[in-house]
Amino acid sequence: MSIILCVIDGMTDPRFRAEDYPALSAMSRIRDRRAAPQGCEPESMTCILTILGVTDIPPFLRGYVEALGSDVPVQKDDLILRASWFAVEDGRCTVPMPAPLEINMVVNARYFCLGGYKSLLVLPGLAACAESIGTYPFYRRSEQTVDNLRPTGNAILERIFDENCTDCSCMAPWGQSRMADLPPFPRRAAVICGAEVVRGIAKLLNMALIHVPGATGDTDTDLEAKSDAALQAAQDYPFVLLHINGADEAAHRRDAGQKKRFLSDVDRLVLRRLLYCGHTVFVTADHSSDPVSGLHGGVDQPVFWNRYS
Repeated sequence: MSIILCVIDGMTDPRFRAEDYPALSAMSRIRDRRAAPQGCEPESMTCILTILGVTDIPPFLRGYVEALGSDVPVQKDDLILRASWFAVEDGRCTVPMPAPLEINMVVNARYFCLGGYKSLLVLPGLAACAESIGTYPFYRRSEQTVDNLRPTGNAILERIFDENCTDCSCMAPWGQSRMADLPPFPRRAAVICGAEVVRGIAKLLNMALIHVPGATGDTDTDLEAKSDAALQAAQDYPFVLLHINGADEAAHRRDAGQKKRFLSDVDRLVLRRLLYCGHTVFVTADHSSDPVSGLHGGVDQPVFWNRYS
């Protein structure tokens, strides 16, 4: 018997009710857990590392983890940032928009489109600047003005921002980081996911990353293929992390109906199978994601246990 930990990214919100989902509500709610350590932002990387038992998380890690998960080559002295793209209306950033394949790059830097609204910036030789840069993660405040998302503390980064913001679109850099190491996960483990940040966590913790065709990290992900892969991996690995990301993405798009429909699909196509799979199953959220505001929340997250194990 193995342990399958199913993390449903952004599952909860102020209107979430476990009883709306038959398979989830058939499990026992055993406790609530703090989403992130005291003083840390409720964002996926920090929350998932905390769930996995990592207690000493480097302060500048997010962009590097996404680079790992996206196979973007970086060097020890590189400054790496996530950059999220948003539509702009009347000077305010509203909903996520597709990241362009290329941008105006007027300095010695590299840009990588990751798909959807996500991209990466790599600034060679500026790793030491991570502490002095100020950025503003999009999930912190609703409908921020373009000026509020402008980075501070580094002229090169500020210039890249200014060159790529228009009356219609804005690239918001955040998650400034540099290369770092973490101790390996303490047992043989496999990871099934579609999100770049979780693939990066798997590589950073020396966990086996299982490729699943159709795993997109959004609401169009192949849920049946992911549940198949998790159950297959549980035959070979004592610990399996199954990460499902679409609910969080729907919330960032402020689409409450899409989030609810996706969670119903997860309940039907994933959790119902896990309920009777014969392994020990835990289900939780990394953080909450409110489809009204589009923002993350840091309240305690419920943990459900498969009582039929």
